[in-house]
Amino acid sequence: MPGSAAPIRSLLLHGSVISDGDLSEFGNILAVLRATEGLSMAFSPEFHAVAVPHGLAGPADTMTRVDTFAGTADGMVLTFGGDGTVLETAAKLAGQPVPVLGINTGRLGFLSHLPMPDAAGALPAILRGGYKVEKRAMLEVDFPGENLGTNVRALNEITVHRRDGASMIRVSVSRNGVFINRYWSDGLIVSTATGSTAYSLSCGGPIIHPDSNAIVLNPIAPHNLYDRPVVIPLDGTLEIEADGRDDHFMLTMDTRSHKVAVPARFTVRPAERPFLLVQLPEVDFIETVRRKLHLGLDGREGDSYGGQESGGEPR
Repeated sequence: MPGSAAPIRSLLLHGSVISDGDLSEFGNILAVLRATEGLSMAFSPEFHAVAVPHGLAGPADTMTRVDTFAGTADGMVLTFGGDGTVLETAAKLAGQPVPVLGINTGRLGFLSHLPMPDAAGALPAILRGGYKVEKRAMLEVDFPGENLGTNVRALNEITVHRRDGASMIRVSVSRNGVFINRYWSDGLIVSTATGSTAYSLSCGGPIIHPDSNAIVLNPIAPHNLYDRPVVIPLDGTLEIEADGRDDHFMLTMDTRSHKVAVPARFTVRPAERPFLLVQLPEVDFIETVRRKLHLGLDGREGDSYGGQESGGEPR
């Protein structure tokens, strides 16, 4: 419902690329934002660097890093790009409670869902509070002895997988000390509900509604025919051990990858704080999945979805 959230007084724009095809629309967005009374606007240094050559930003514009913007009250981050830009922003925020709205300049866009051509028209209502915030669970890794950097959280998935060698790896998984399975495969995806429409989906995993307090254990190219994705509760601690012939495996947290020694022993648990994803009031997850993945399309019914416009039963 419009006006259902707090009005936005501070805005940070973040991205890494502005294509020639988006210049006009981005200019329209900037015009709307700069004309909004009482709104403080800043560019991330990365986005400022790509905006300047196009004449869309200059020395007078404020620059603020995403991680330092995290302490701003009544603020919001606008990302320009695809889902990868939203994931990168989630990493930079490191669990800080700042809502993020993804403006989609890419293709599919489950996280970055507001199309670029619609953004200039939608932003005035959003800035007045016409948006909703979804709390998306994140996962956290504890890997003793490995330097994974300062951010060990993932919004989509945490994956352990083999490097360039041809040998499979063996991944054993327990939850709260109770053994679940041992996989012979190319690796294992531990996916959040948010990540269920990403890498896990491409490996045959189920689509999980983001309101579900669940995660998916999904082996990558398993050798055993009976190994299938398993949905388990979000809470609890996963103890994971990966072994094999290689000296190192890869541990991936969303878009960030680290080479880790074998055997790899680490734990995965829910992060203390969720990621705050901004949605428009009328956006529904099932509708988004249906539209973007073409669920319900049946050639026997023309362009209808679920038979609602077919005028009758399929023949």
